[in-house]
Parts: sequence; structure tokens; C-alpha cells
Amino acid sequence: MHDTKKHNIRLGFFVAIGVLLFILGIYYIGTQINIFSKKFQISGIFTDISGLKVGNNARFSGINIGTVSKVQIVNDSLVRVDFSIQENVRQFIRKDSKMEIGSEGLMGNKIVNIYAGNINVDIVEEGDILQTIEVVQIDKILRQLNTSSVNTAIITKNVAEITEKINRGEGAFGKLFADTSFSNNLSRIGKNTAVLTNNFADITDKISKEEGTIGMLLSDTVLANQLFFTGENLQKSTQNLVEITEQINRGQGLFGEIFTDTTFTSGLSRAGKNLDYTTEKAKILSDNLVKITNEINEGQGLIARLIYDTAFADSIEIAVQNVNKGAKEVEEAASVVKRNWLIRLFSKKDKK
Repeated sequence: MHDTKKHNIRLGFFVAIGVLLFILGIYYIGTQINIFSKKFQISGIFTDISGLKVGNNARFSGINIGTVSKVQIVNDSLVRVDFSIQENVRQFIRKDSKMEIGSEGLMGNKIVNIYAGNINVDIVEEGDILQTIEVVQIDKILRQLNTSSVNTAIITKNVAEITEKINRGEGAFGKLFADTSFSNNLSRIGKNTAVLTNNFADITDKISKEEGTIGMLLSDTVLANQLFFTGENLQKSTQNLVEITEQINRGQGLFGEIFTDTTFTSGLSRAGKNLDYTTEKAKILSDNLVKITNEINEGQGLIARLIYDTAFADSIEIAVQNVNKGAKEVEEAASVVKRNWLIRLFSKKDKK
């Protein structure tokens, strides 16, 4: 009987210790997840929560101030996360505060860091949605590092190939480092450049000494005055040209009558028509002359016979000779008649 009572006492003691430990555990866990403190709720919308889940801590300046109370998918690209935050830290969180998902250590549990906003902005209220900062994911960094390592390998390979080509004297850099003729050409180019700069220095020195045309242009006042007078004369010429064109527009002068006087232009038109008539007649005359000359060349007509027919020409010559001979005989007969006494006798009586 005594042993049973003693056993029950021990059992009750251990049960009491267990209940006490259970209560202390519940209390500890409750304090960690803010079960027994007054809380308010805020939210944030993320495109990727990177494995964040209910119960993960929310921190402000590195201090746990709340936990994730709910995770909800809004659509195919957005996730809403609700946070249960201690009421005593509300005064430090502003409406422009931002949230960012991080992790405890390199590969630890996910947490949400809340950053302080502007002190001039109002304090956050129940149910407010804060702005979020997209987290840089480790796997993306690793993929980028992998891509960078691949690119680095390619770059080193290309650099090795380039250096080999340079050693073999290929390409511009290869010629620059290995080809002596190319380097000699560069040396000559450098020498020519030096000569060119020296010549340019000499030219500028001559210009400064007022030598040559450019030096005269820059320093000779007489030449400058001549150029100035030339500009003035050019300006006067342009003004005169403007006046002439204005006179032509007003119908003054010969060109003005040509361009504006309709009677003058009609006279020119009539003169042009007369000239056309004259040229047409001249064309007809030239055609007739061509026709006559063609007939003469072909031996047609009197003129052609006179020019080309020797027998006809001889007959004409004989006829002319006979006429001359007959005229001479008539003249001789007339002189004989004048010497006849009978004719002279009658001629005297007539005179009396």
C-alpha cells in the first residue's frame, strides 16, 4: 500500500513537470510567433516568393517583429503574402516602407525584411499593402555565373587564338609586332608626318610674317580694302540688276517691251511671219536655181547649148561674123553712095 502511494506521488510529480514543460513550450512558441501579443496585419505582393511559407519571420532592422500569416496566389504572375506584425512596432513602419524576401544565412530559412520609410510619411495602418523589392535568387546568380564562366572560357580561347595569330604575323596587329616592312612603313609615315608638321609650321610662320597670298589676306590692309571695295561693287551690281529686272517688269526699255508690250510682241510676230514668208520664197528661188543648174548640167536649154554645144557655138560665131561682115559692107556702100556726084548734087539743092 505504501509502495503504491509512493508510486502515484512520483507519477503525479512527473505529470506535473510534463504539463509545466508543455505550458512553458507553448508560451515560448507563442511568444516567438506573437500569439499572446496584440498584432496588426499588413501585406505585400511579390512576383516570386522564393519558397517563403507561413510561419517564416518578418524582421525590421534585424529584429523579429512578426510572422507570415498567409500566402495566396493572386494570378499567374503575382503572389500576396500577409504578415502578422506586433503592435508595438507600428510606429516605426511607414506607408512608403518596402519589403524584401531574404534568407537566414546563405541557405537558411526564408525571411522578410521590412525597411523603414520616410519619417514625414504617415504610419502604416491595418491592411495596408506595402511596396516590395524583388529578390535576387541564388539559382539565377549561379546560372549567371555558369554563363559567365562559359563566356570566360570562350574569351580566353579567342584571346589565345588572337595571340597565336599575332605571333604568326597575321592581321594588322601581327604586322605591327612581327612584320618589319610594316613597321618600316609606320616609321616612314611618322617621318612624313614630322616633315608635314614642320612644313605646316613654316607656312604658319610665313603667314604670320605677312608673306604669300594668305599672309596678305590676313594682314595687308590694302588688299583687304580692295576686297571690301570689290564687295561693295558686287553689292551695287546686284542692286542695279534688281533695278533692271524691276524696269523690265514695268515694261520699260527694249527687254521690257519684249516681255510686257503686247503690240511690240505682235509686231515681232508679224515680222517673224514675214521672215517665214521671205525664207519660204528664198527656198523656192533656191529650188528653181537648183533646177536650172541641173538642166544646164544635163545640157538642156539655150544656156546649156551655149556652154556645152561647140557646134552651136561655132554657128553662132559664124553668124556673128557674117552680121559684122554685112554691116561692114553696108557701111562701105554708104560711103560710096556719099561720094557719088549725083547724090551730092541733089543733096546741095535740098539744102538751098
